[in-house]
Amino acid sequence: MPLFAGSCSHRPTLSALSNRAFAWTLLLATLLAGAFTLAAPAAQAQISYDARYRPQADYRLVDTDRFEWIYPAGADTTTALFQGALRRSFQSTRSIVGTDTEGFELPIVVDPLSDRANGYVSPVNFRSHLFTAHPTFSFGAKFDSWAQTVAPHELTHAMHFEIDSGIGLGGLAGLFSEDLSRGLHNFQPIGWIEGIAVYRESQLEPEAGRLDAPLQVMKYRAALGSGDPWSVGEVMYGSVFERPSRRHYLGGGQLVEHMAEQRGSTDFFRRATRWNHRLPFLGFGTALWMGTGQTPAQLSDSFLNEERQEERRRLDSLRQAAEQGITDPTVVAGTEGLHVRRPYWLSDSTLVAYASGYATRPGFYRIDARSGERTVISHQAITQGRTYALGPDTTALYFARQHPDVLVRKANTLKTHRLNLRTGETRLVSETSGAFTPARAPGGPVWAARRDGSFSELVTLDKEGAIPRAHRPGLRYKQVVPSPSGDTIAVLANAAGGANAAGGTQGLYRFDRSTSTLEPWLRFEGGSIYDVTWGPEGRYVLFAADPSGIANVYALDRRDGDIRRLTTVRYGALEPTLSPGRERVAFARYRHERFELATISFRPESPRPVADIERDWTPTGGILTASADSAASRAGAWRRVSGTAGAPPDGPRSDVDAASLRAQSRPYEAWRHLVPRSATPVLRGVGDLLGSPVDGENLGLGPGLKVSGADPLGRWAYNARGFYQADRLWGDVSVETGLVPGTPSLTVFNGPVEAVRETSAGASRLEAFELRGIGLGVDQRFLFQKNIYSTSLTASLAGEYRQSRPITTGGAAEAGFTGRATIRSDLTFKYRIQKNIRDLVPNTGVRLSTSAEVDVLTPTGATPSQYLQQQVDVFWPLLSGHNTGLRTSASFLTQSRRSFFDVQSFVPRGYRDLSGALPGAGNYLRLGTKITQPLWYIDTGSVMLPVAVDALYGYGLGQAQYRVGSGAGPTLGERRASVGGGLGLRLRPFGGMSLNLEIGVSYRIDARGENRWAPHLR
Repeated sequence: MPLFAGSCSHRPTLSALSNRAFAWTLLLATLLAGAFTLAAPAAQAQISYDARYRPQADYRLVDTDRFEWIYPAGADTTTALFQGALRRSFQSTRSIVGTDTEGFELPIVVDPLSDRANGYVSPVNFRSHLFTAHPTFSFGAKFDSWAQTVAPHELTHAMHFEIDSGIGLGGLAGLFSEDLSRGLHNFQPIGWIEGIAVYRESQLEPEAGRLDAPLQVMKYRAALGSGDPWSVGEVMYGSVFERPSRRHYLGGGQLVEHMAEQRGSTDFFRRATRWNHRLPFLGFGTALWMGTGQTPAQLSDSFLNEERQEERRRLDSLRQAAEQGITDPTVVAGTEGLHVRRPYWLSDSTLVAYASGYATRPGFYRIDARSGERTVISHQAITQGRTYALGPDTTALYFARQHPDVLVRKANTLKTHRLNLRTGETRLVSETSGAFTPARAPGGPVWAARRDGSFSELVTLDKEGAIPRAHRPGLRYKQVVPSPSGDTIAVLANAAGGANAAGGTQGLYRFDRSTSTLEPWLRFEGGSIYDVTWGPEGRYVLFAADPSGIANVYALDRRDGDIRRLTTVRYGALEPTLSPGRERVAFARYRHERFELATISFRPESPRPVADIERDWTPTGGILTASADSAASRAGAWRRVSGTAGAPPDGPRSDVDAASLRAQSRPYEAWRHLVPRSATPVLRGVGDLLGSPVDGENLGLGPGLKVSGADPLGRWAYNARGFYQADRLWGDVSVETGLVPGTPSLTVFNGPVEAVRETSAGASRLEAFELRGIGLGVDQRFLFQKNIYSTSLTASLAGEYRQSRPITTGGAAEAGFTGRATIRSDLTFKYRIQKNIRDLVPNTGVRLSTSAEVDVLTPTGATPSQYLQQQVDVFWPLLSGHNTGLRTSASFLTQSRRSFFDVQSFVPRGYRDLSGALPGAGNYLRLGTKITQPLWYIDTGSVMLPVAVDALYGYGLGQAQYRVGSGAGPTLGERRASVGGGLGLRLRPFGGMSLNLEIGVSYRIDARGENRWAPHLR
């Protein structure tokens, strides 16, 4: 930056002009070098358009100025809410992100496939998916609706992807494919991508977004208050082995807010993003430096110093304000990484809770209230809010979990279960889909909430279905809890703020079974209630709430109506429960990386009664009925920081309703969306530029173009490529459909290939062939179980008929075609695979993989080619308490010719550089075992270099390969065995897929004249 300082203050000299010209020449040369080295490979390897199978619902389409809405018939109300949320927030989101929205258009798929509350934006086949289901936990408690929670967040991502650098690699890529240009933004750290979206969501309603919501900010504060606060490198990358796993949301948003407050606007975001889009190969640290004027180290220091000072001031203020001091509970269970959630008392000495940890398999545990000793009851997954209920007789508990669709990816539904605490057996309570927070009333039915679009309703369950019990639209239920007598059902629900209130409110309602009415009961004027339990005999109702900005435990005495706060904690106290003797209160206390199971004495008469309570309020018009509530009219009450100064306020609520949406809609037709989305250059024969070590027929370069596209629902996808090489035009076309399971594909191809052949004299020669043919394929994943243990089958089957003939370098035929038909198959079956948070490999389960290829039609006199490779891996839990991975494996290979596939991955380590050890034609068996031990969970990322480093580990292995002859058993004389060990590093380049880099040494047991010790790198 000093290079350009003051450049406008005087007339530039000839020398300055020369230097500036040199700088621009260097920049352009860098751009061109980056373009040639990165643009073409990126265009060919990174842009992929795929079909996706989904149930063929009646999808509708509505076009608006900026958005193309695609939604299933029946989801009109939810779609109208999403549409209103985006209309209100469009201009203010644009101001924060800094996108030029002149031509901004975004297809939005309102997706009912998943019962998980989520949304995402895909830069490739640019679109957003918004899932209709609202969260079952208290995320977004102060937002009007689920639509307001998720839609502006995803709009921020979409506008982020639309930032164009103009000149630069991103701009160059955009000339051929806007999707490729958008996709380059995905190489930015995930904390940067999510940070701006979290910052944006936190401007929508007071204390609603993750920068202010107490249950979210408590995790960030706890990290600051620990001895190891998150650095900029850590918040830029998601955590893999450390809790909380979504620190990039929490820390990334705080970092963006810090920079916005320092600079008075969010212009830095656009500048840094444009620099990275312009020169992504220089790393994000350079772009951040250019965009903010601070090096990453300087930014990290200023960020951490200011945030830690603020946290110290907050804790000092909390200590001074606490009338009875900071609560010092008895910690029953609490170690690093252990989460003990939602405790219930089975007796005065025993509790049941849901626990998970770094080396603790998730599930329900029986816990001794004095020693903290845990005994597993059953390993089960439950909803994200860890909401479940203890039965009236304490012999069973009731919970809900996700059930995956066998065929449809990411499709799942909630179902309710009963767990027998004596036997550990579970069974379905009801076949009803979308039901959660089940609880049995004494002598009565099982009560629950059931999803209804982006809202929910109160129901009772039986085996056949669900019976609605209360009609109060516009509520999002969080917990349903019958009283000990069963006459009253306490319901924790979230409602829109109404005509005179900002955002949503989350409080208690009660359902009177005698009158069958659901009425408001209790809420805080400035806070949210998060969970609720009844004490013995129903006199006391315990709950957690945050009127002070920190979740603490409260108790309602139903006899006199007083409410008293029982705890004062630094970060959060949740999920209280009163012991049978009414002597102890157990709750989950949050500290950095852990939810502790803690207890305190129950003394409801000690604290002063709480005053800021609203009881039996009169419900006002909710979001389904109010249409004139103007967000702009109440903008002054919102949380403001200097970073949003000048940003226009969100607009008024939209008056779009379901009826008008239906009137505007028309049937979705995939063919209308199949205009090419990408036209990228291709260059065949790039390797020939470097020369070939083999003489023969070199075909030279083949420039061309690849055209691709797909419709937003993924019903159809296609890729077509044409290129000119060897004085001829060649090409291939593939079409894939998601209309049926397996996403069948059809490929037609005709192109030149080069192959190395041995001549009769023994020398190698490069020969050219024309290859043409047709291929059919199917690829399907079957997900049979996704609980704590996962069982799945991934299968692909492809058939191909191809003809080949030798050609000259000018493309002329030298002989006639010969035909060959081949069938290929790949199968991977995983049975009861399970990994804990800090396991590098599964700690239990079996994995079977099979790959095969066989010629079913060959030219006359030719020998059919075939190979079969099978491998079985068994994972053992012997040392899982230390996150030690132990795997034994057996592999079998049969092939008709040598090196039919990657045989170097088959031979034991230490022999891979020895050609004599590589399997040839015949049958081979390999046995092996490997132990993996984590040594250091680094779990951080680099801002300057685009990589996250997750863990350092040690490993030891032993392997033996045999040639299996025609006799019985292996031929021991041809054994190749080795043992070895070393160190491994788990990395995530660009924060993406994990990559293991291992370096070690092997001892060749069966060396035949070679050095017995051999280093290996993998």
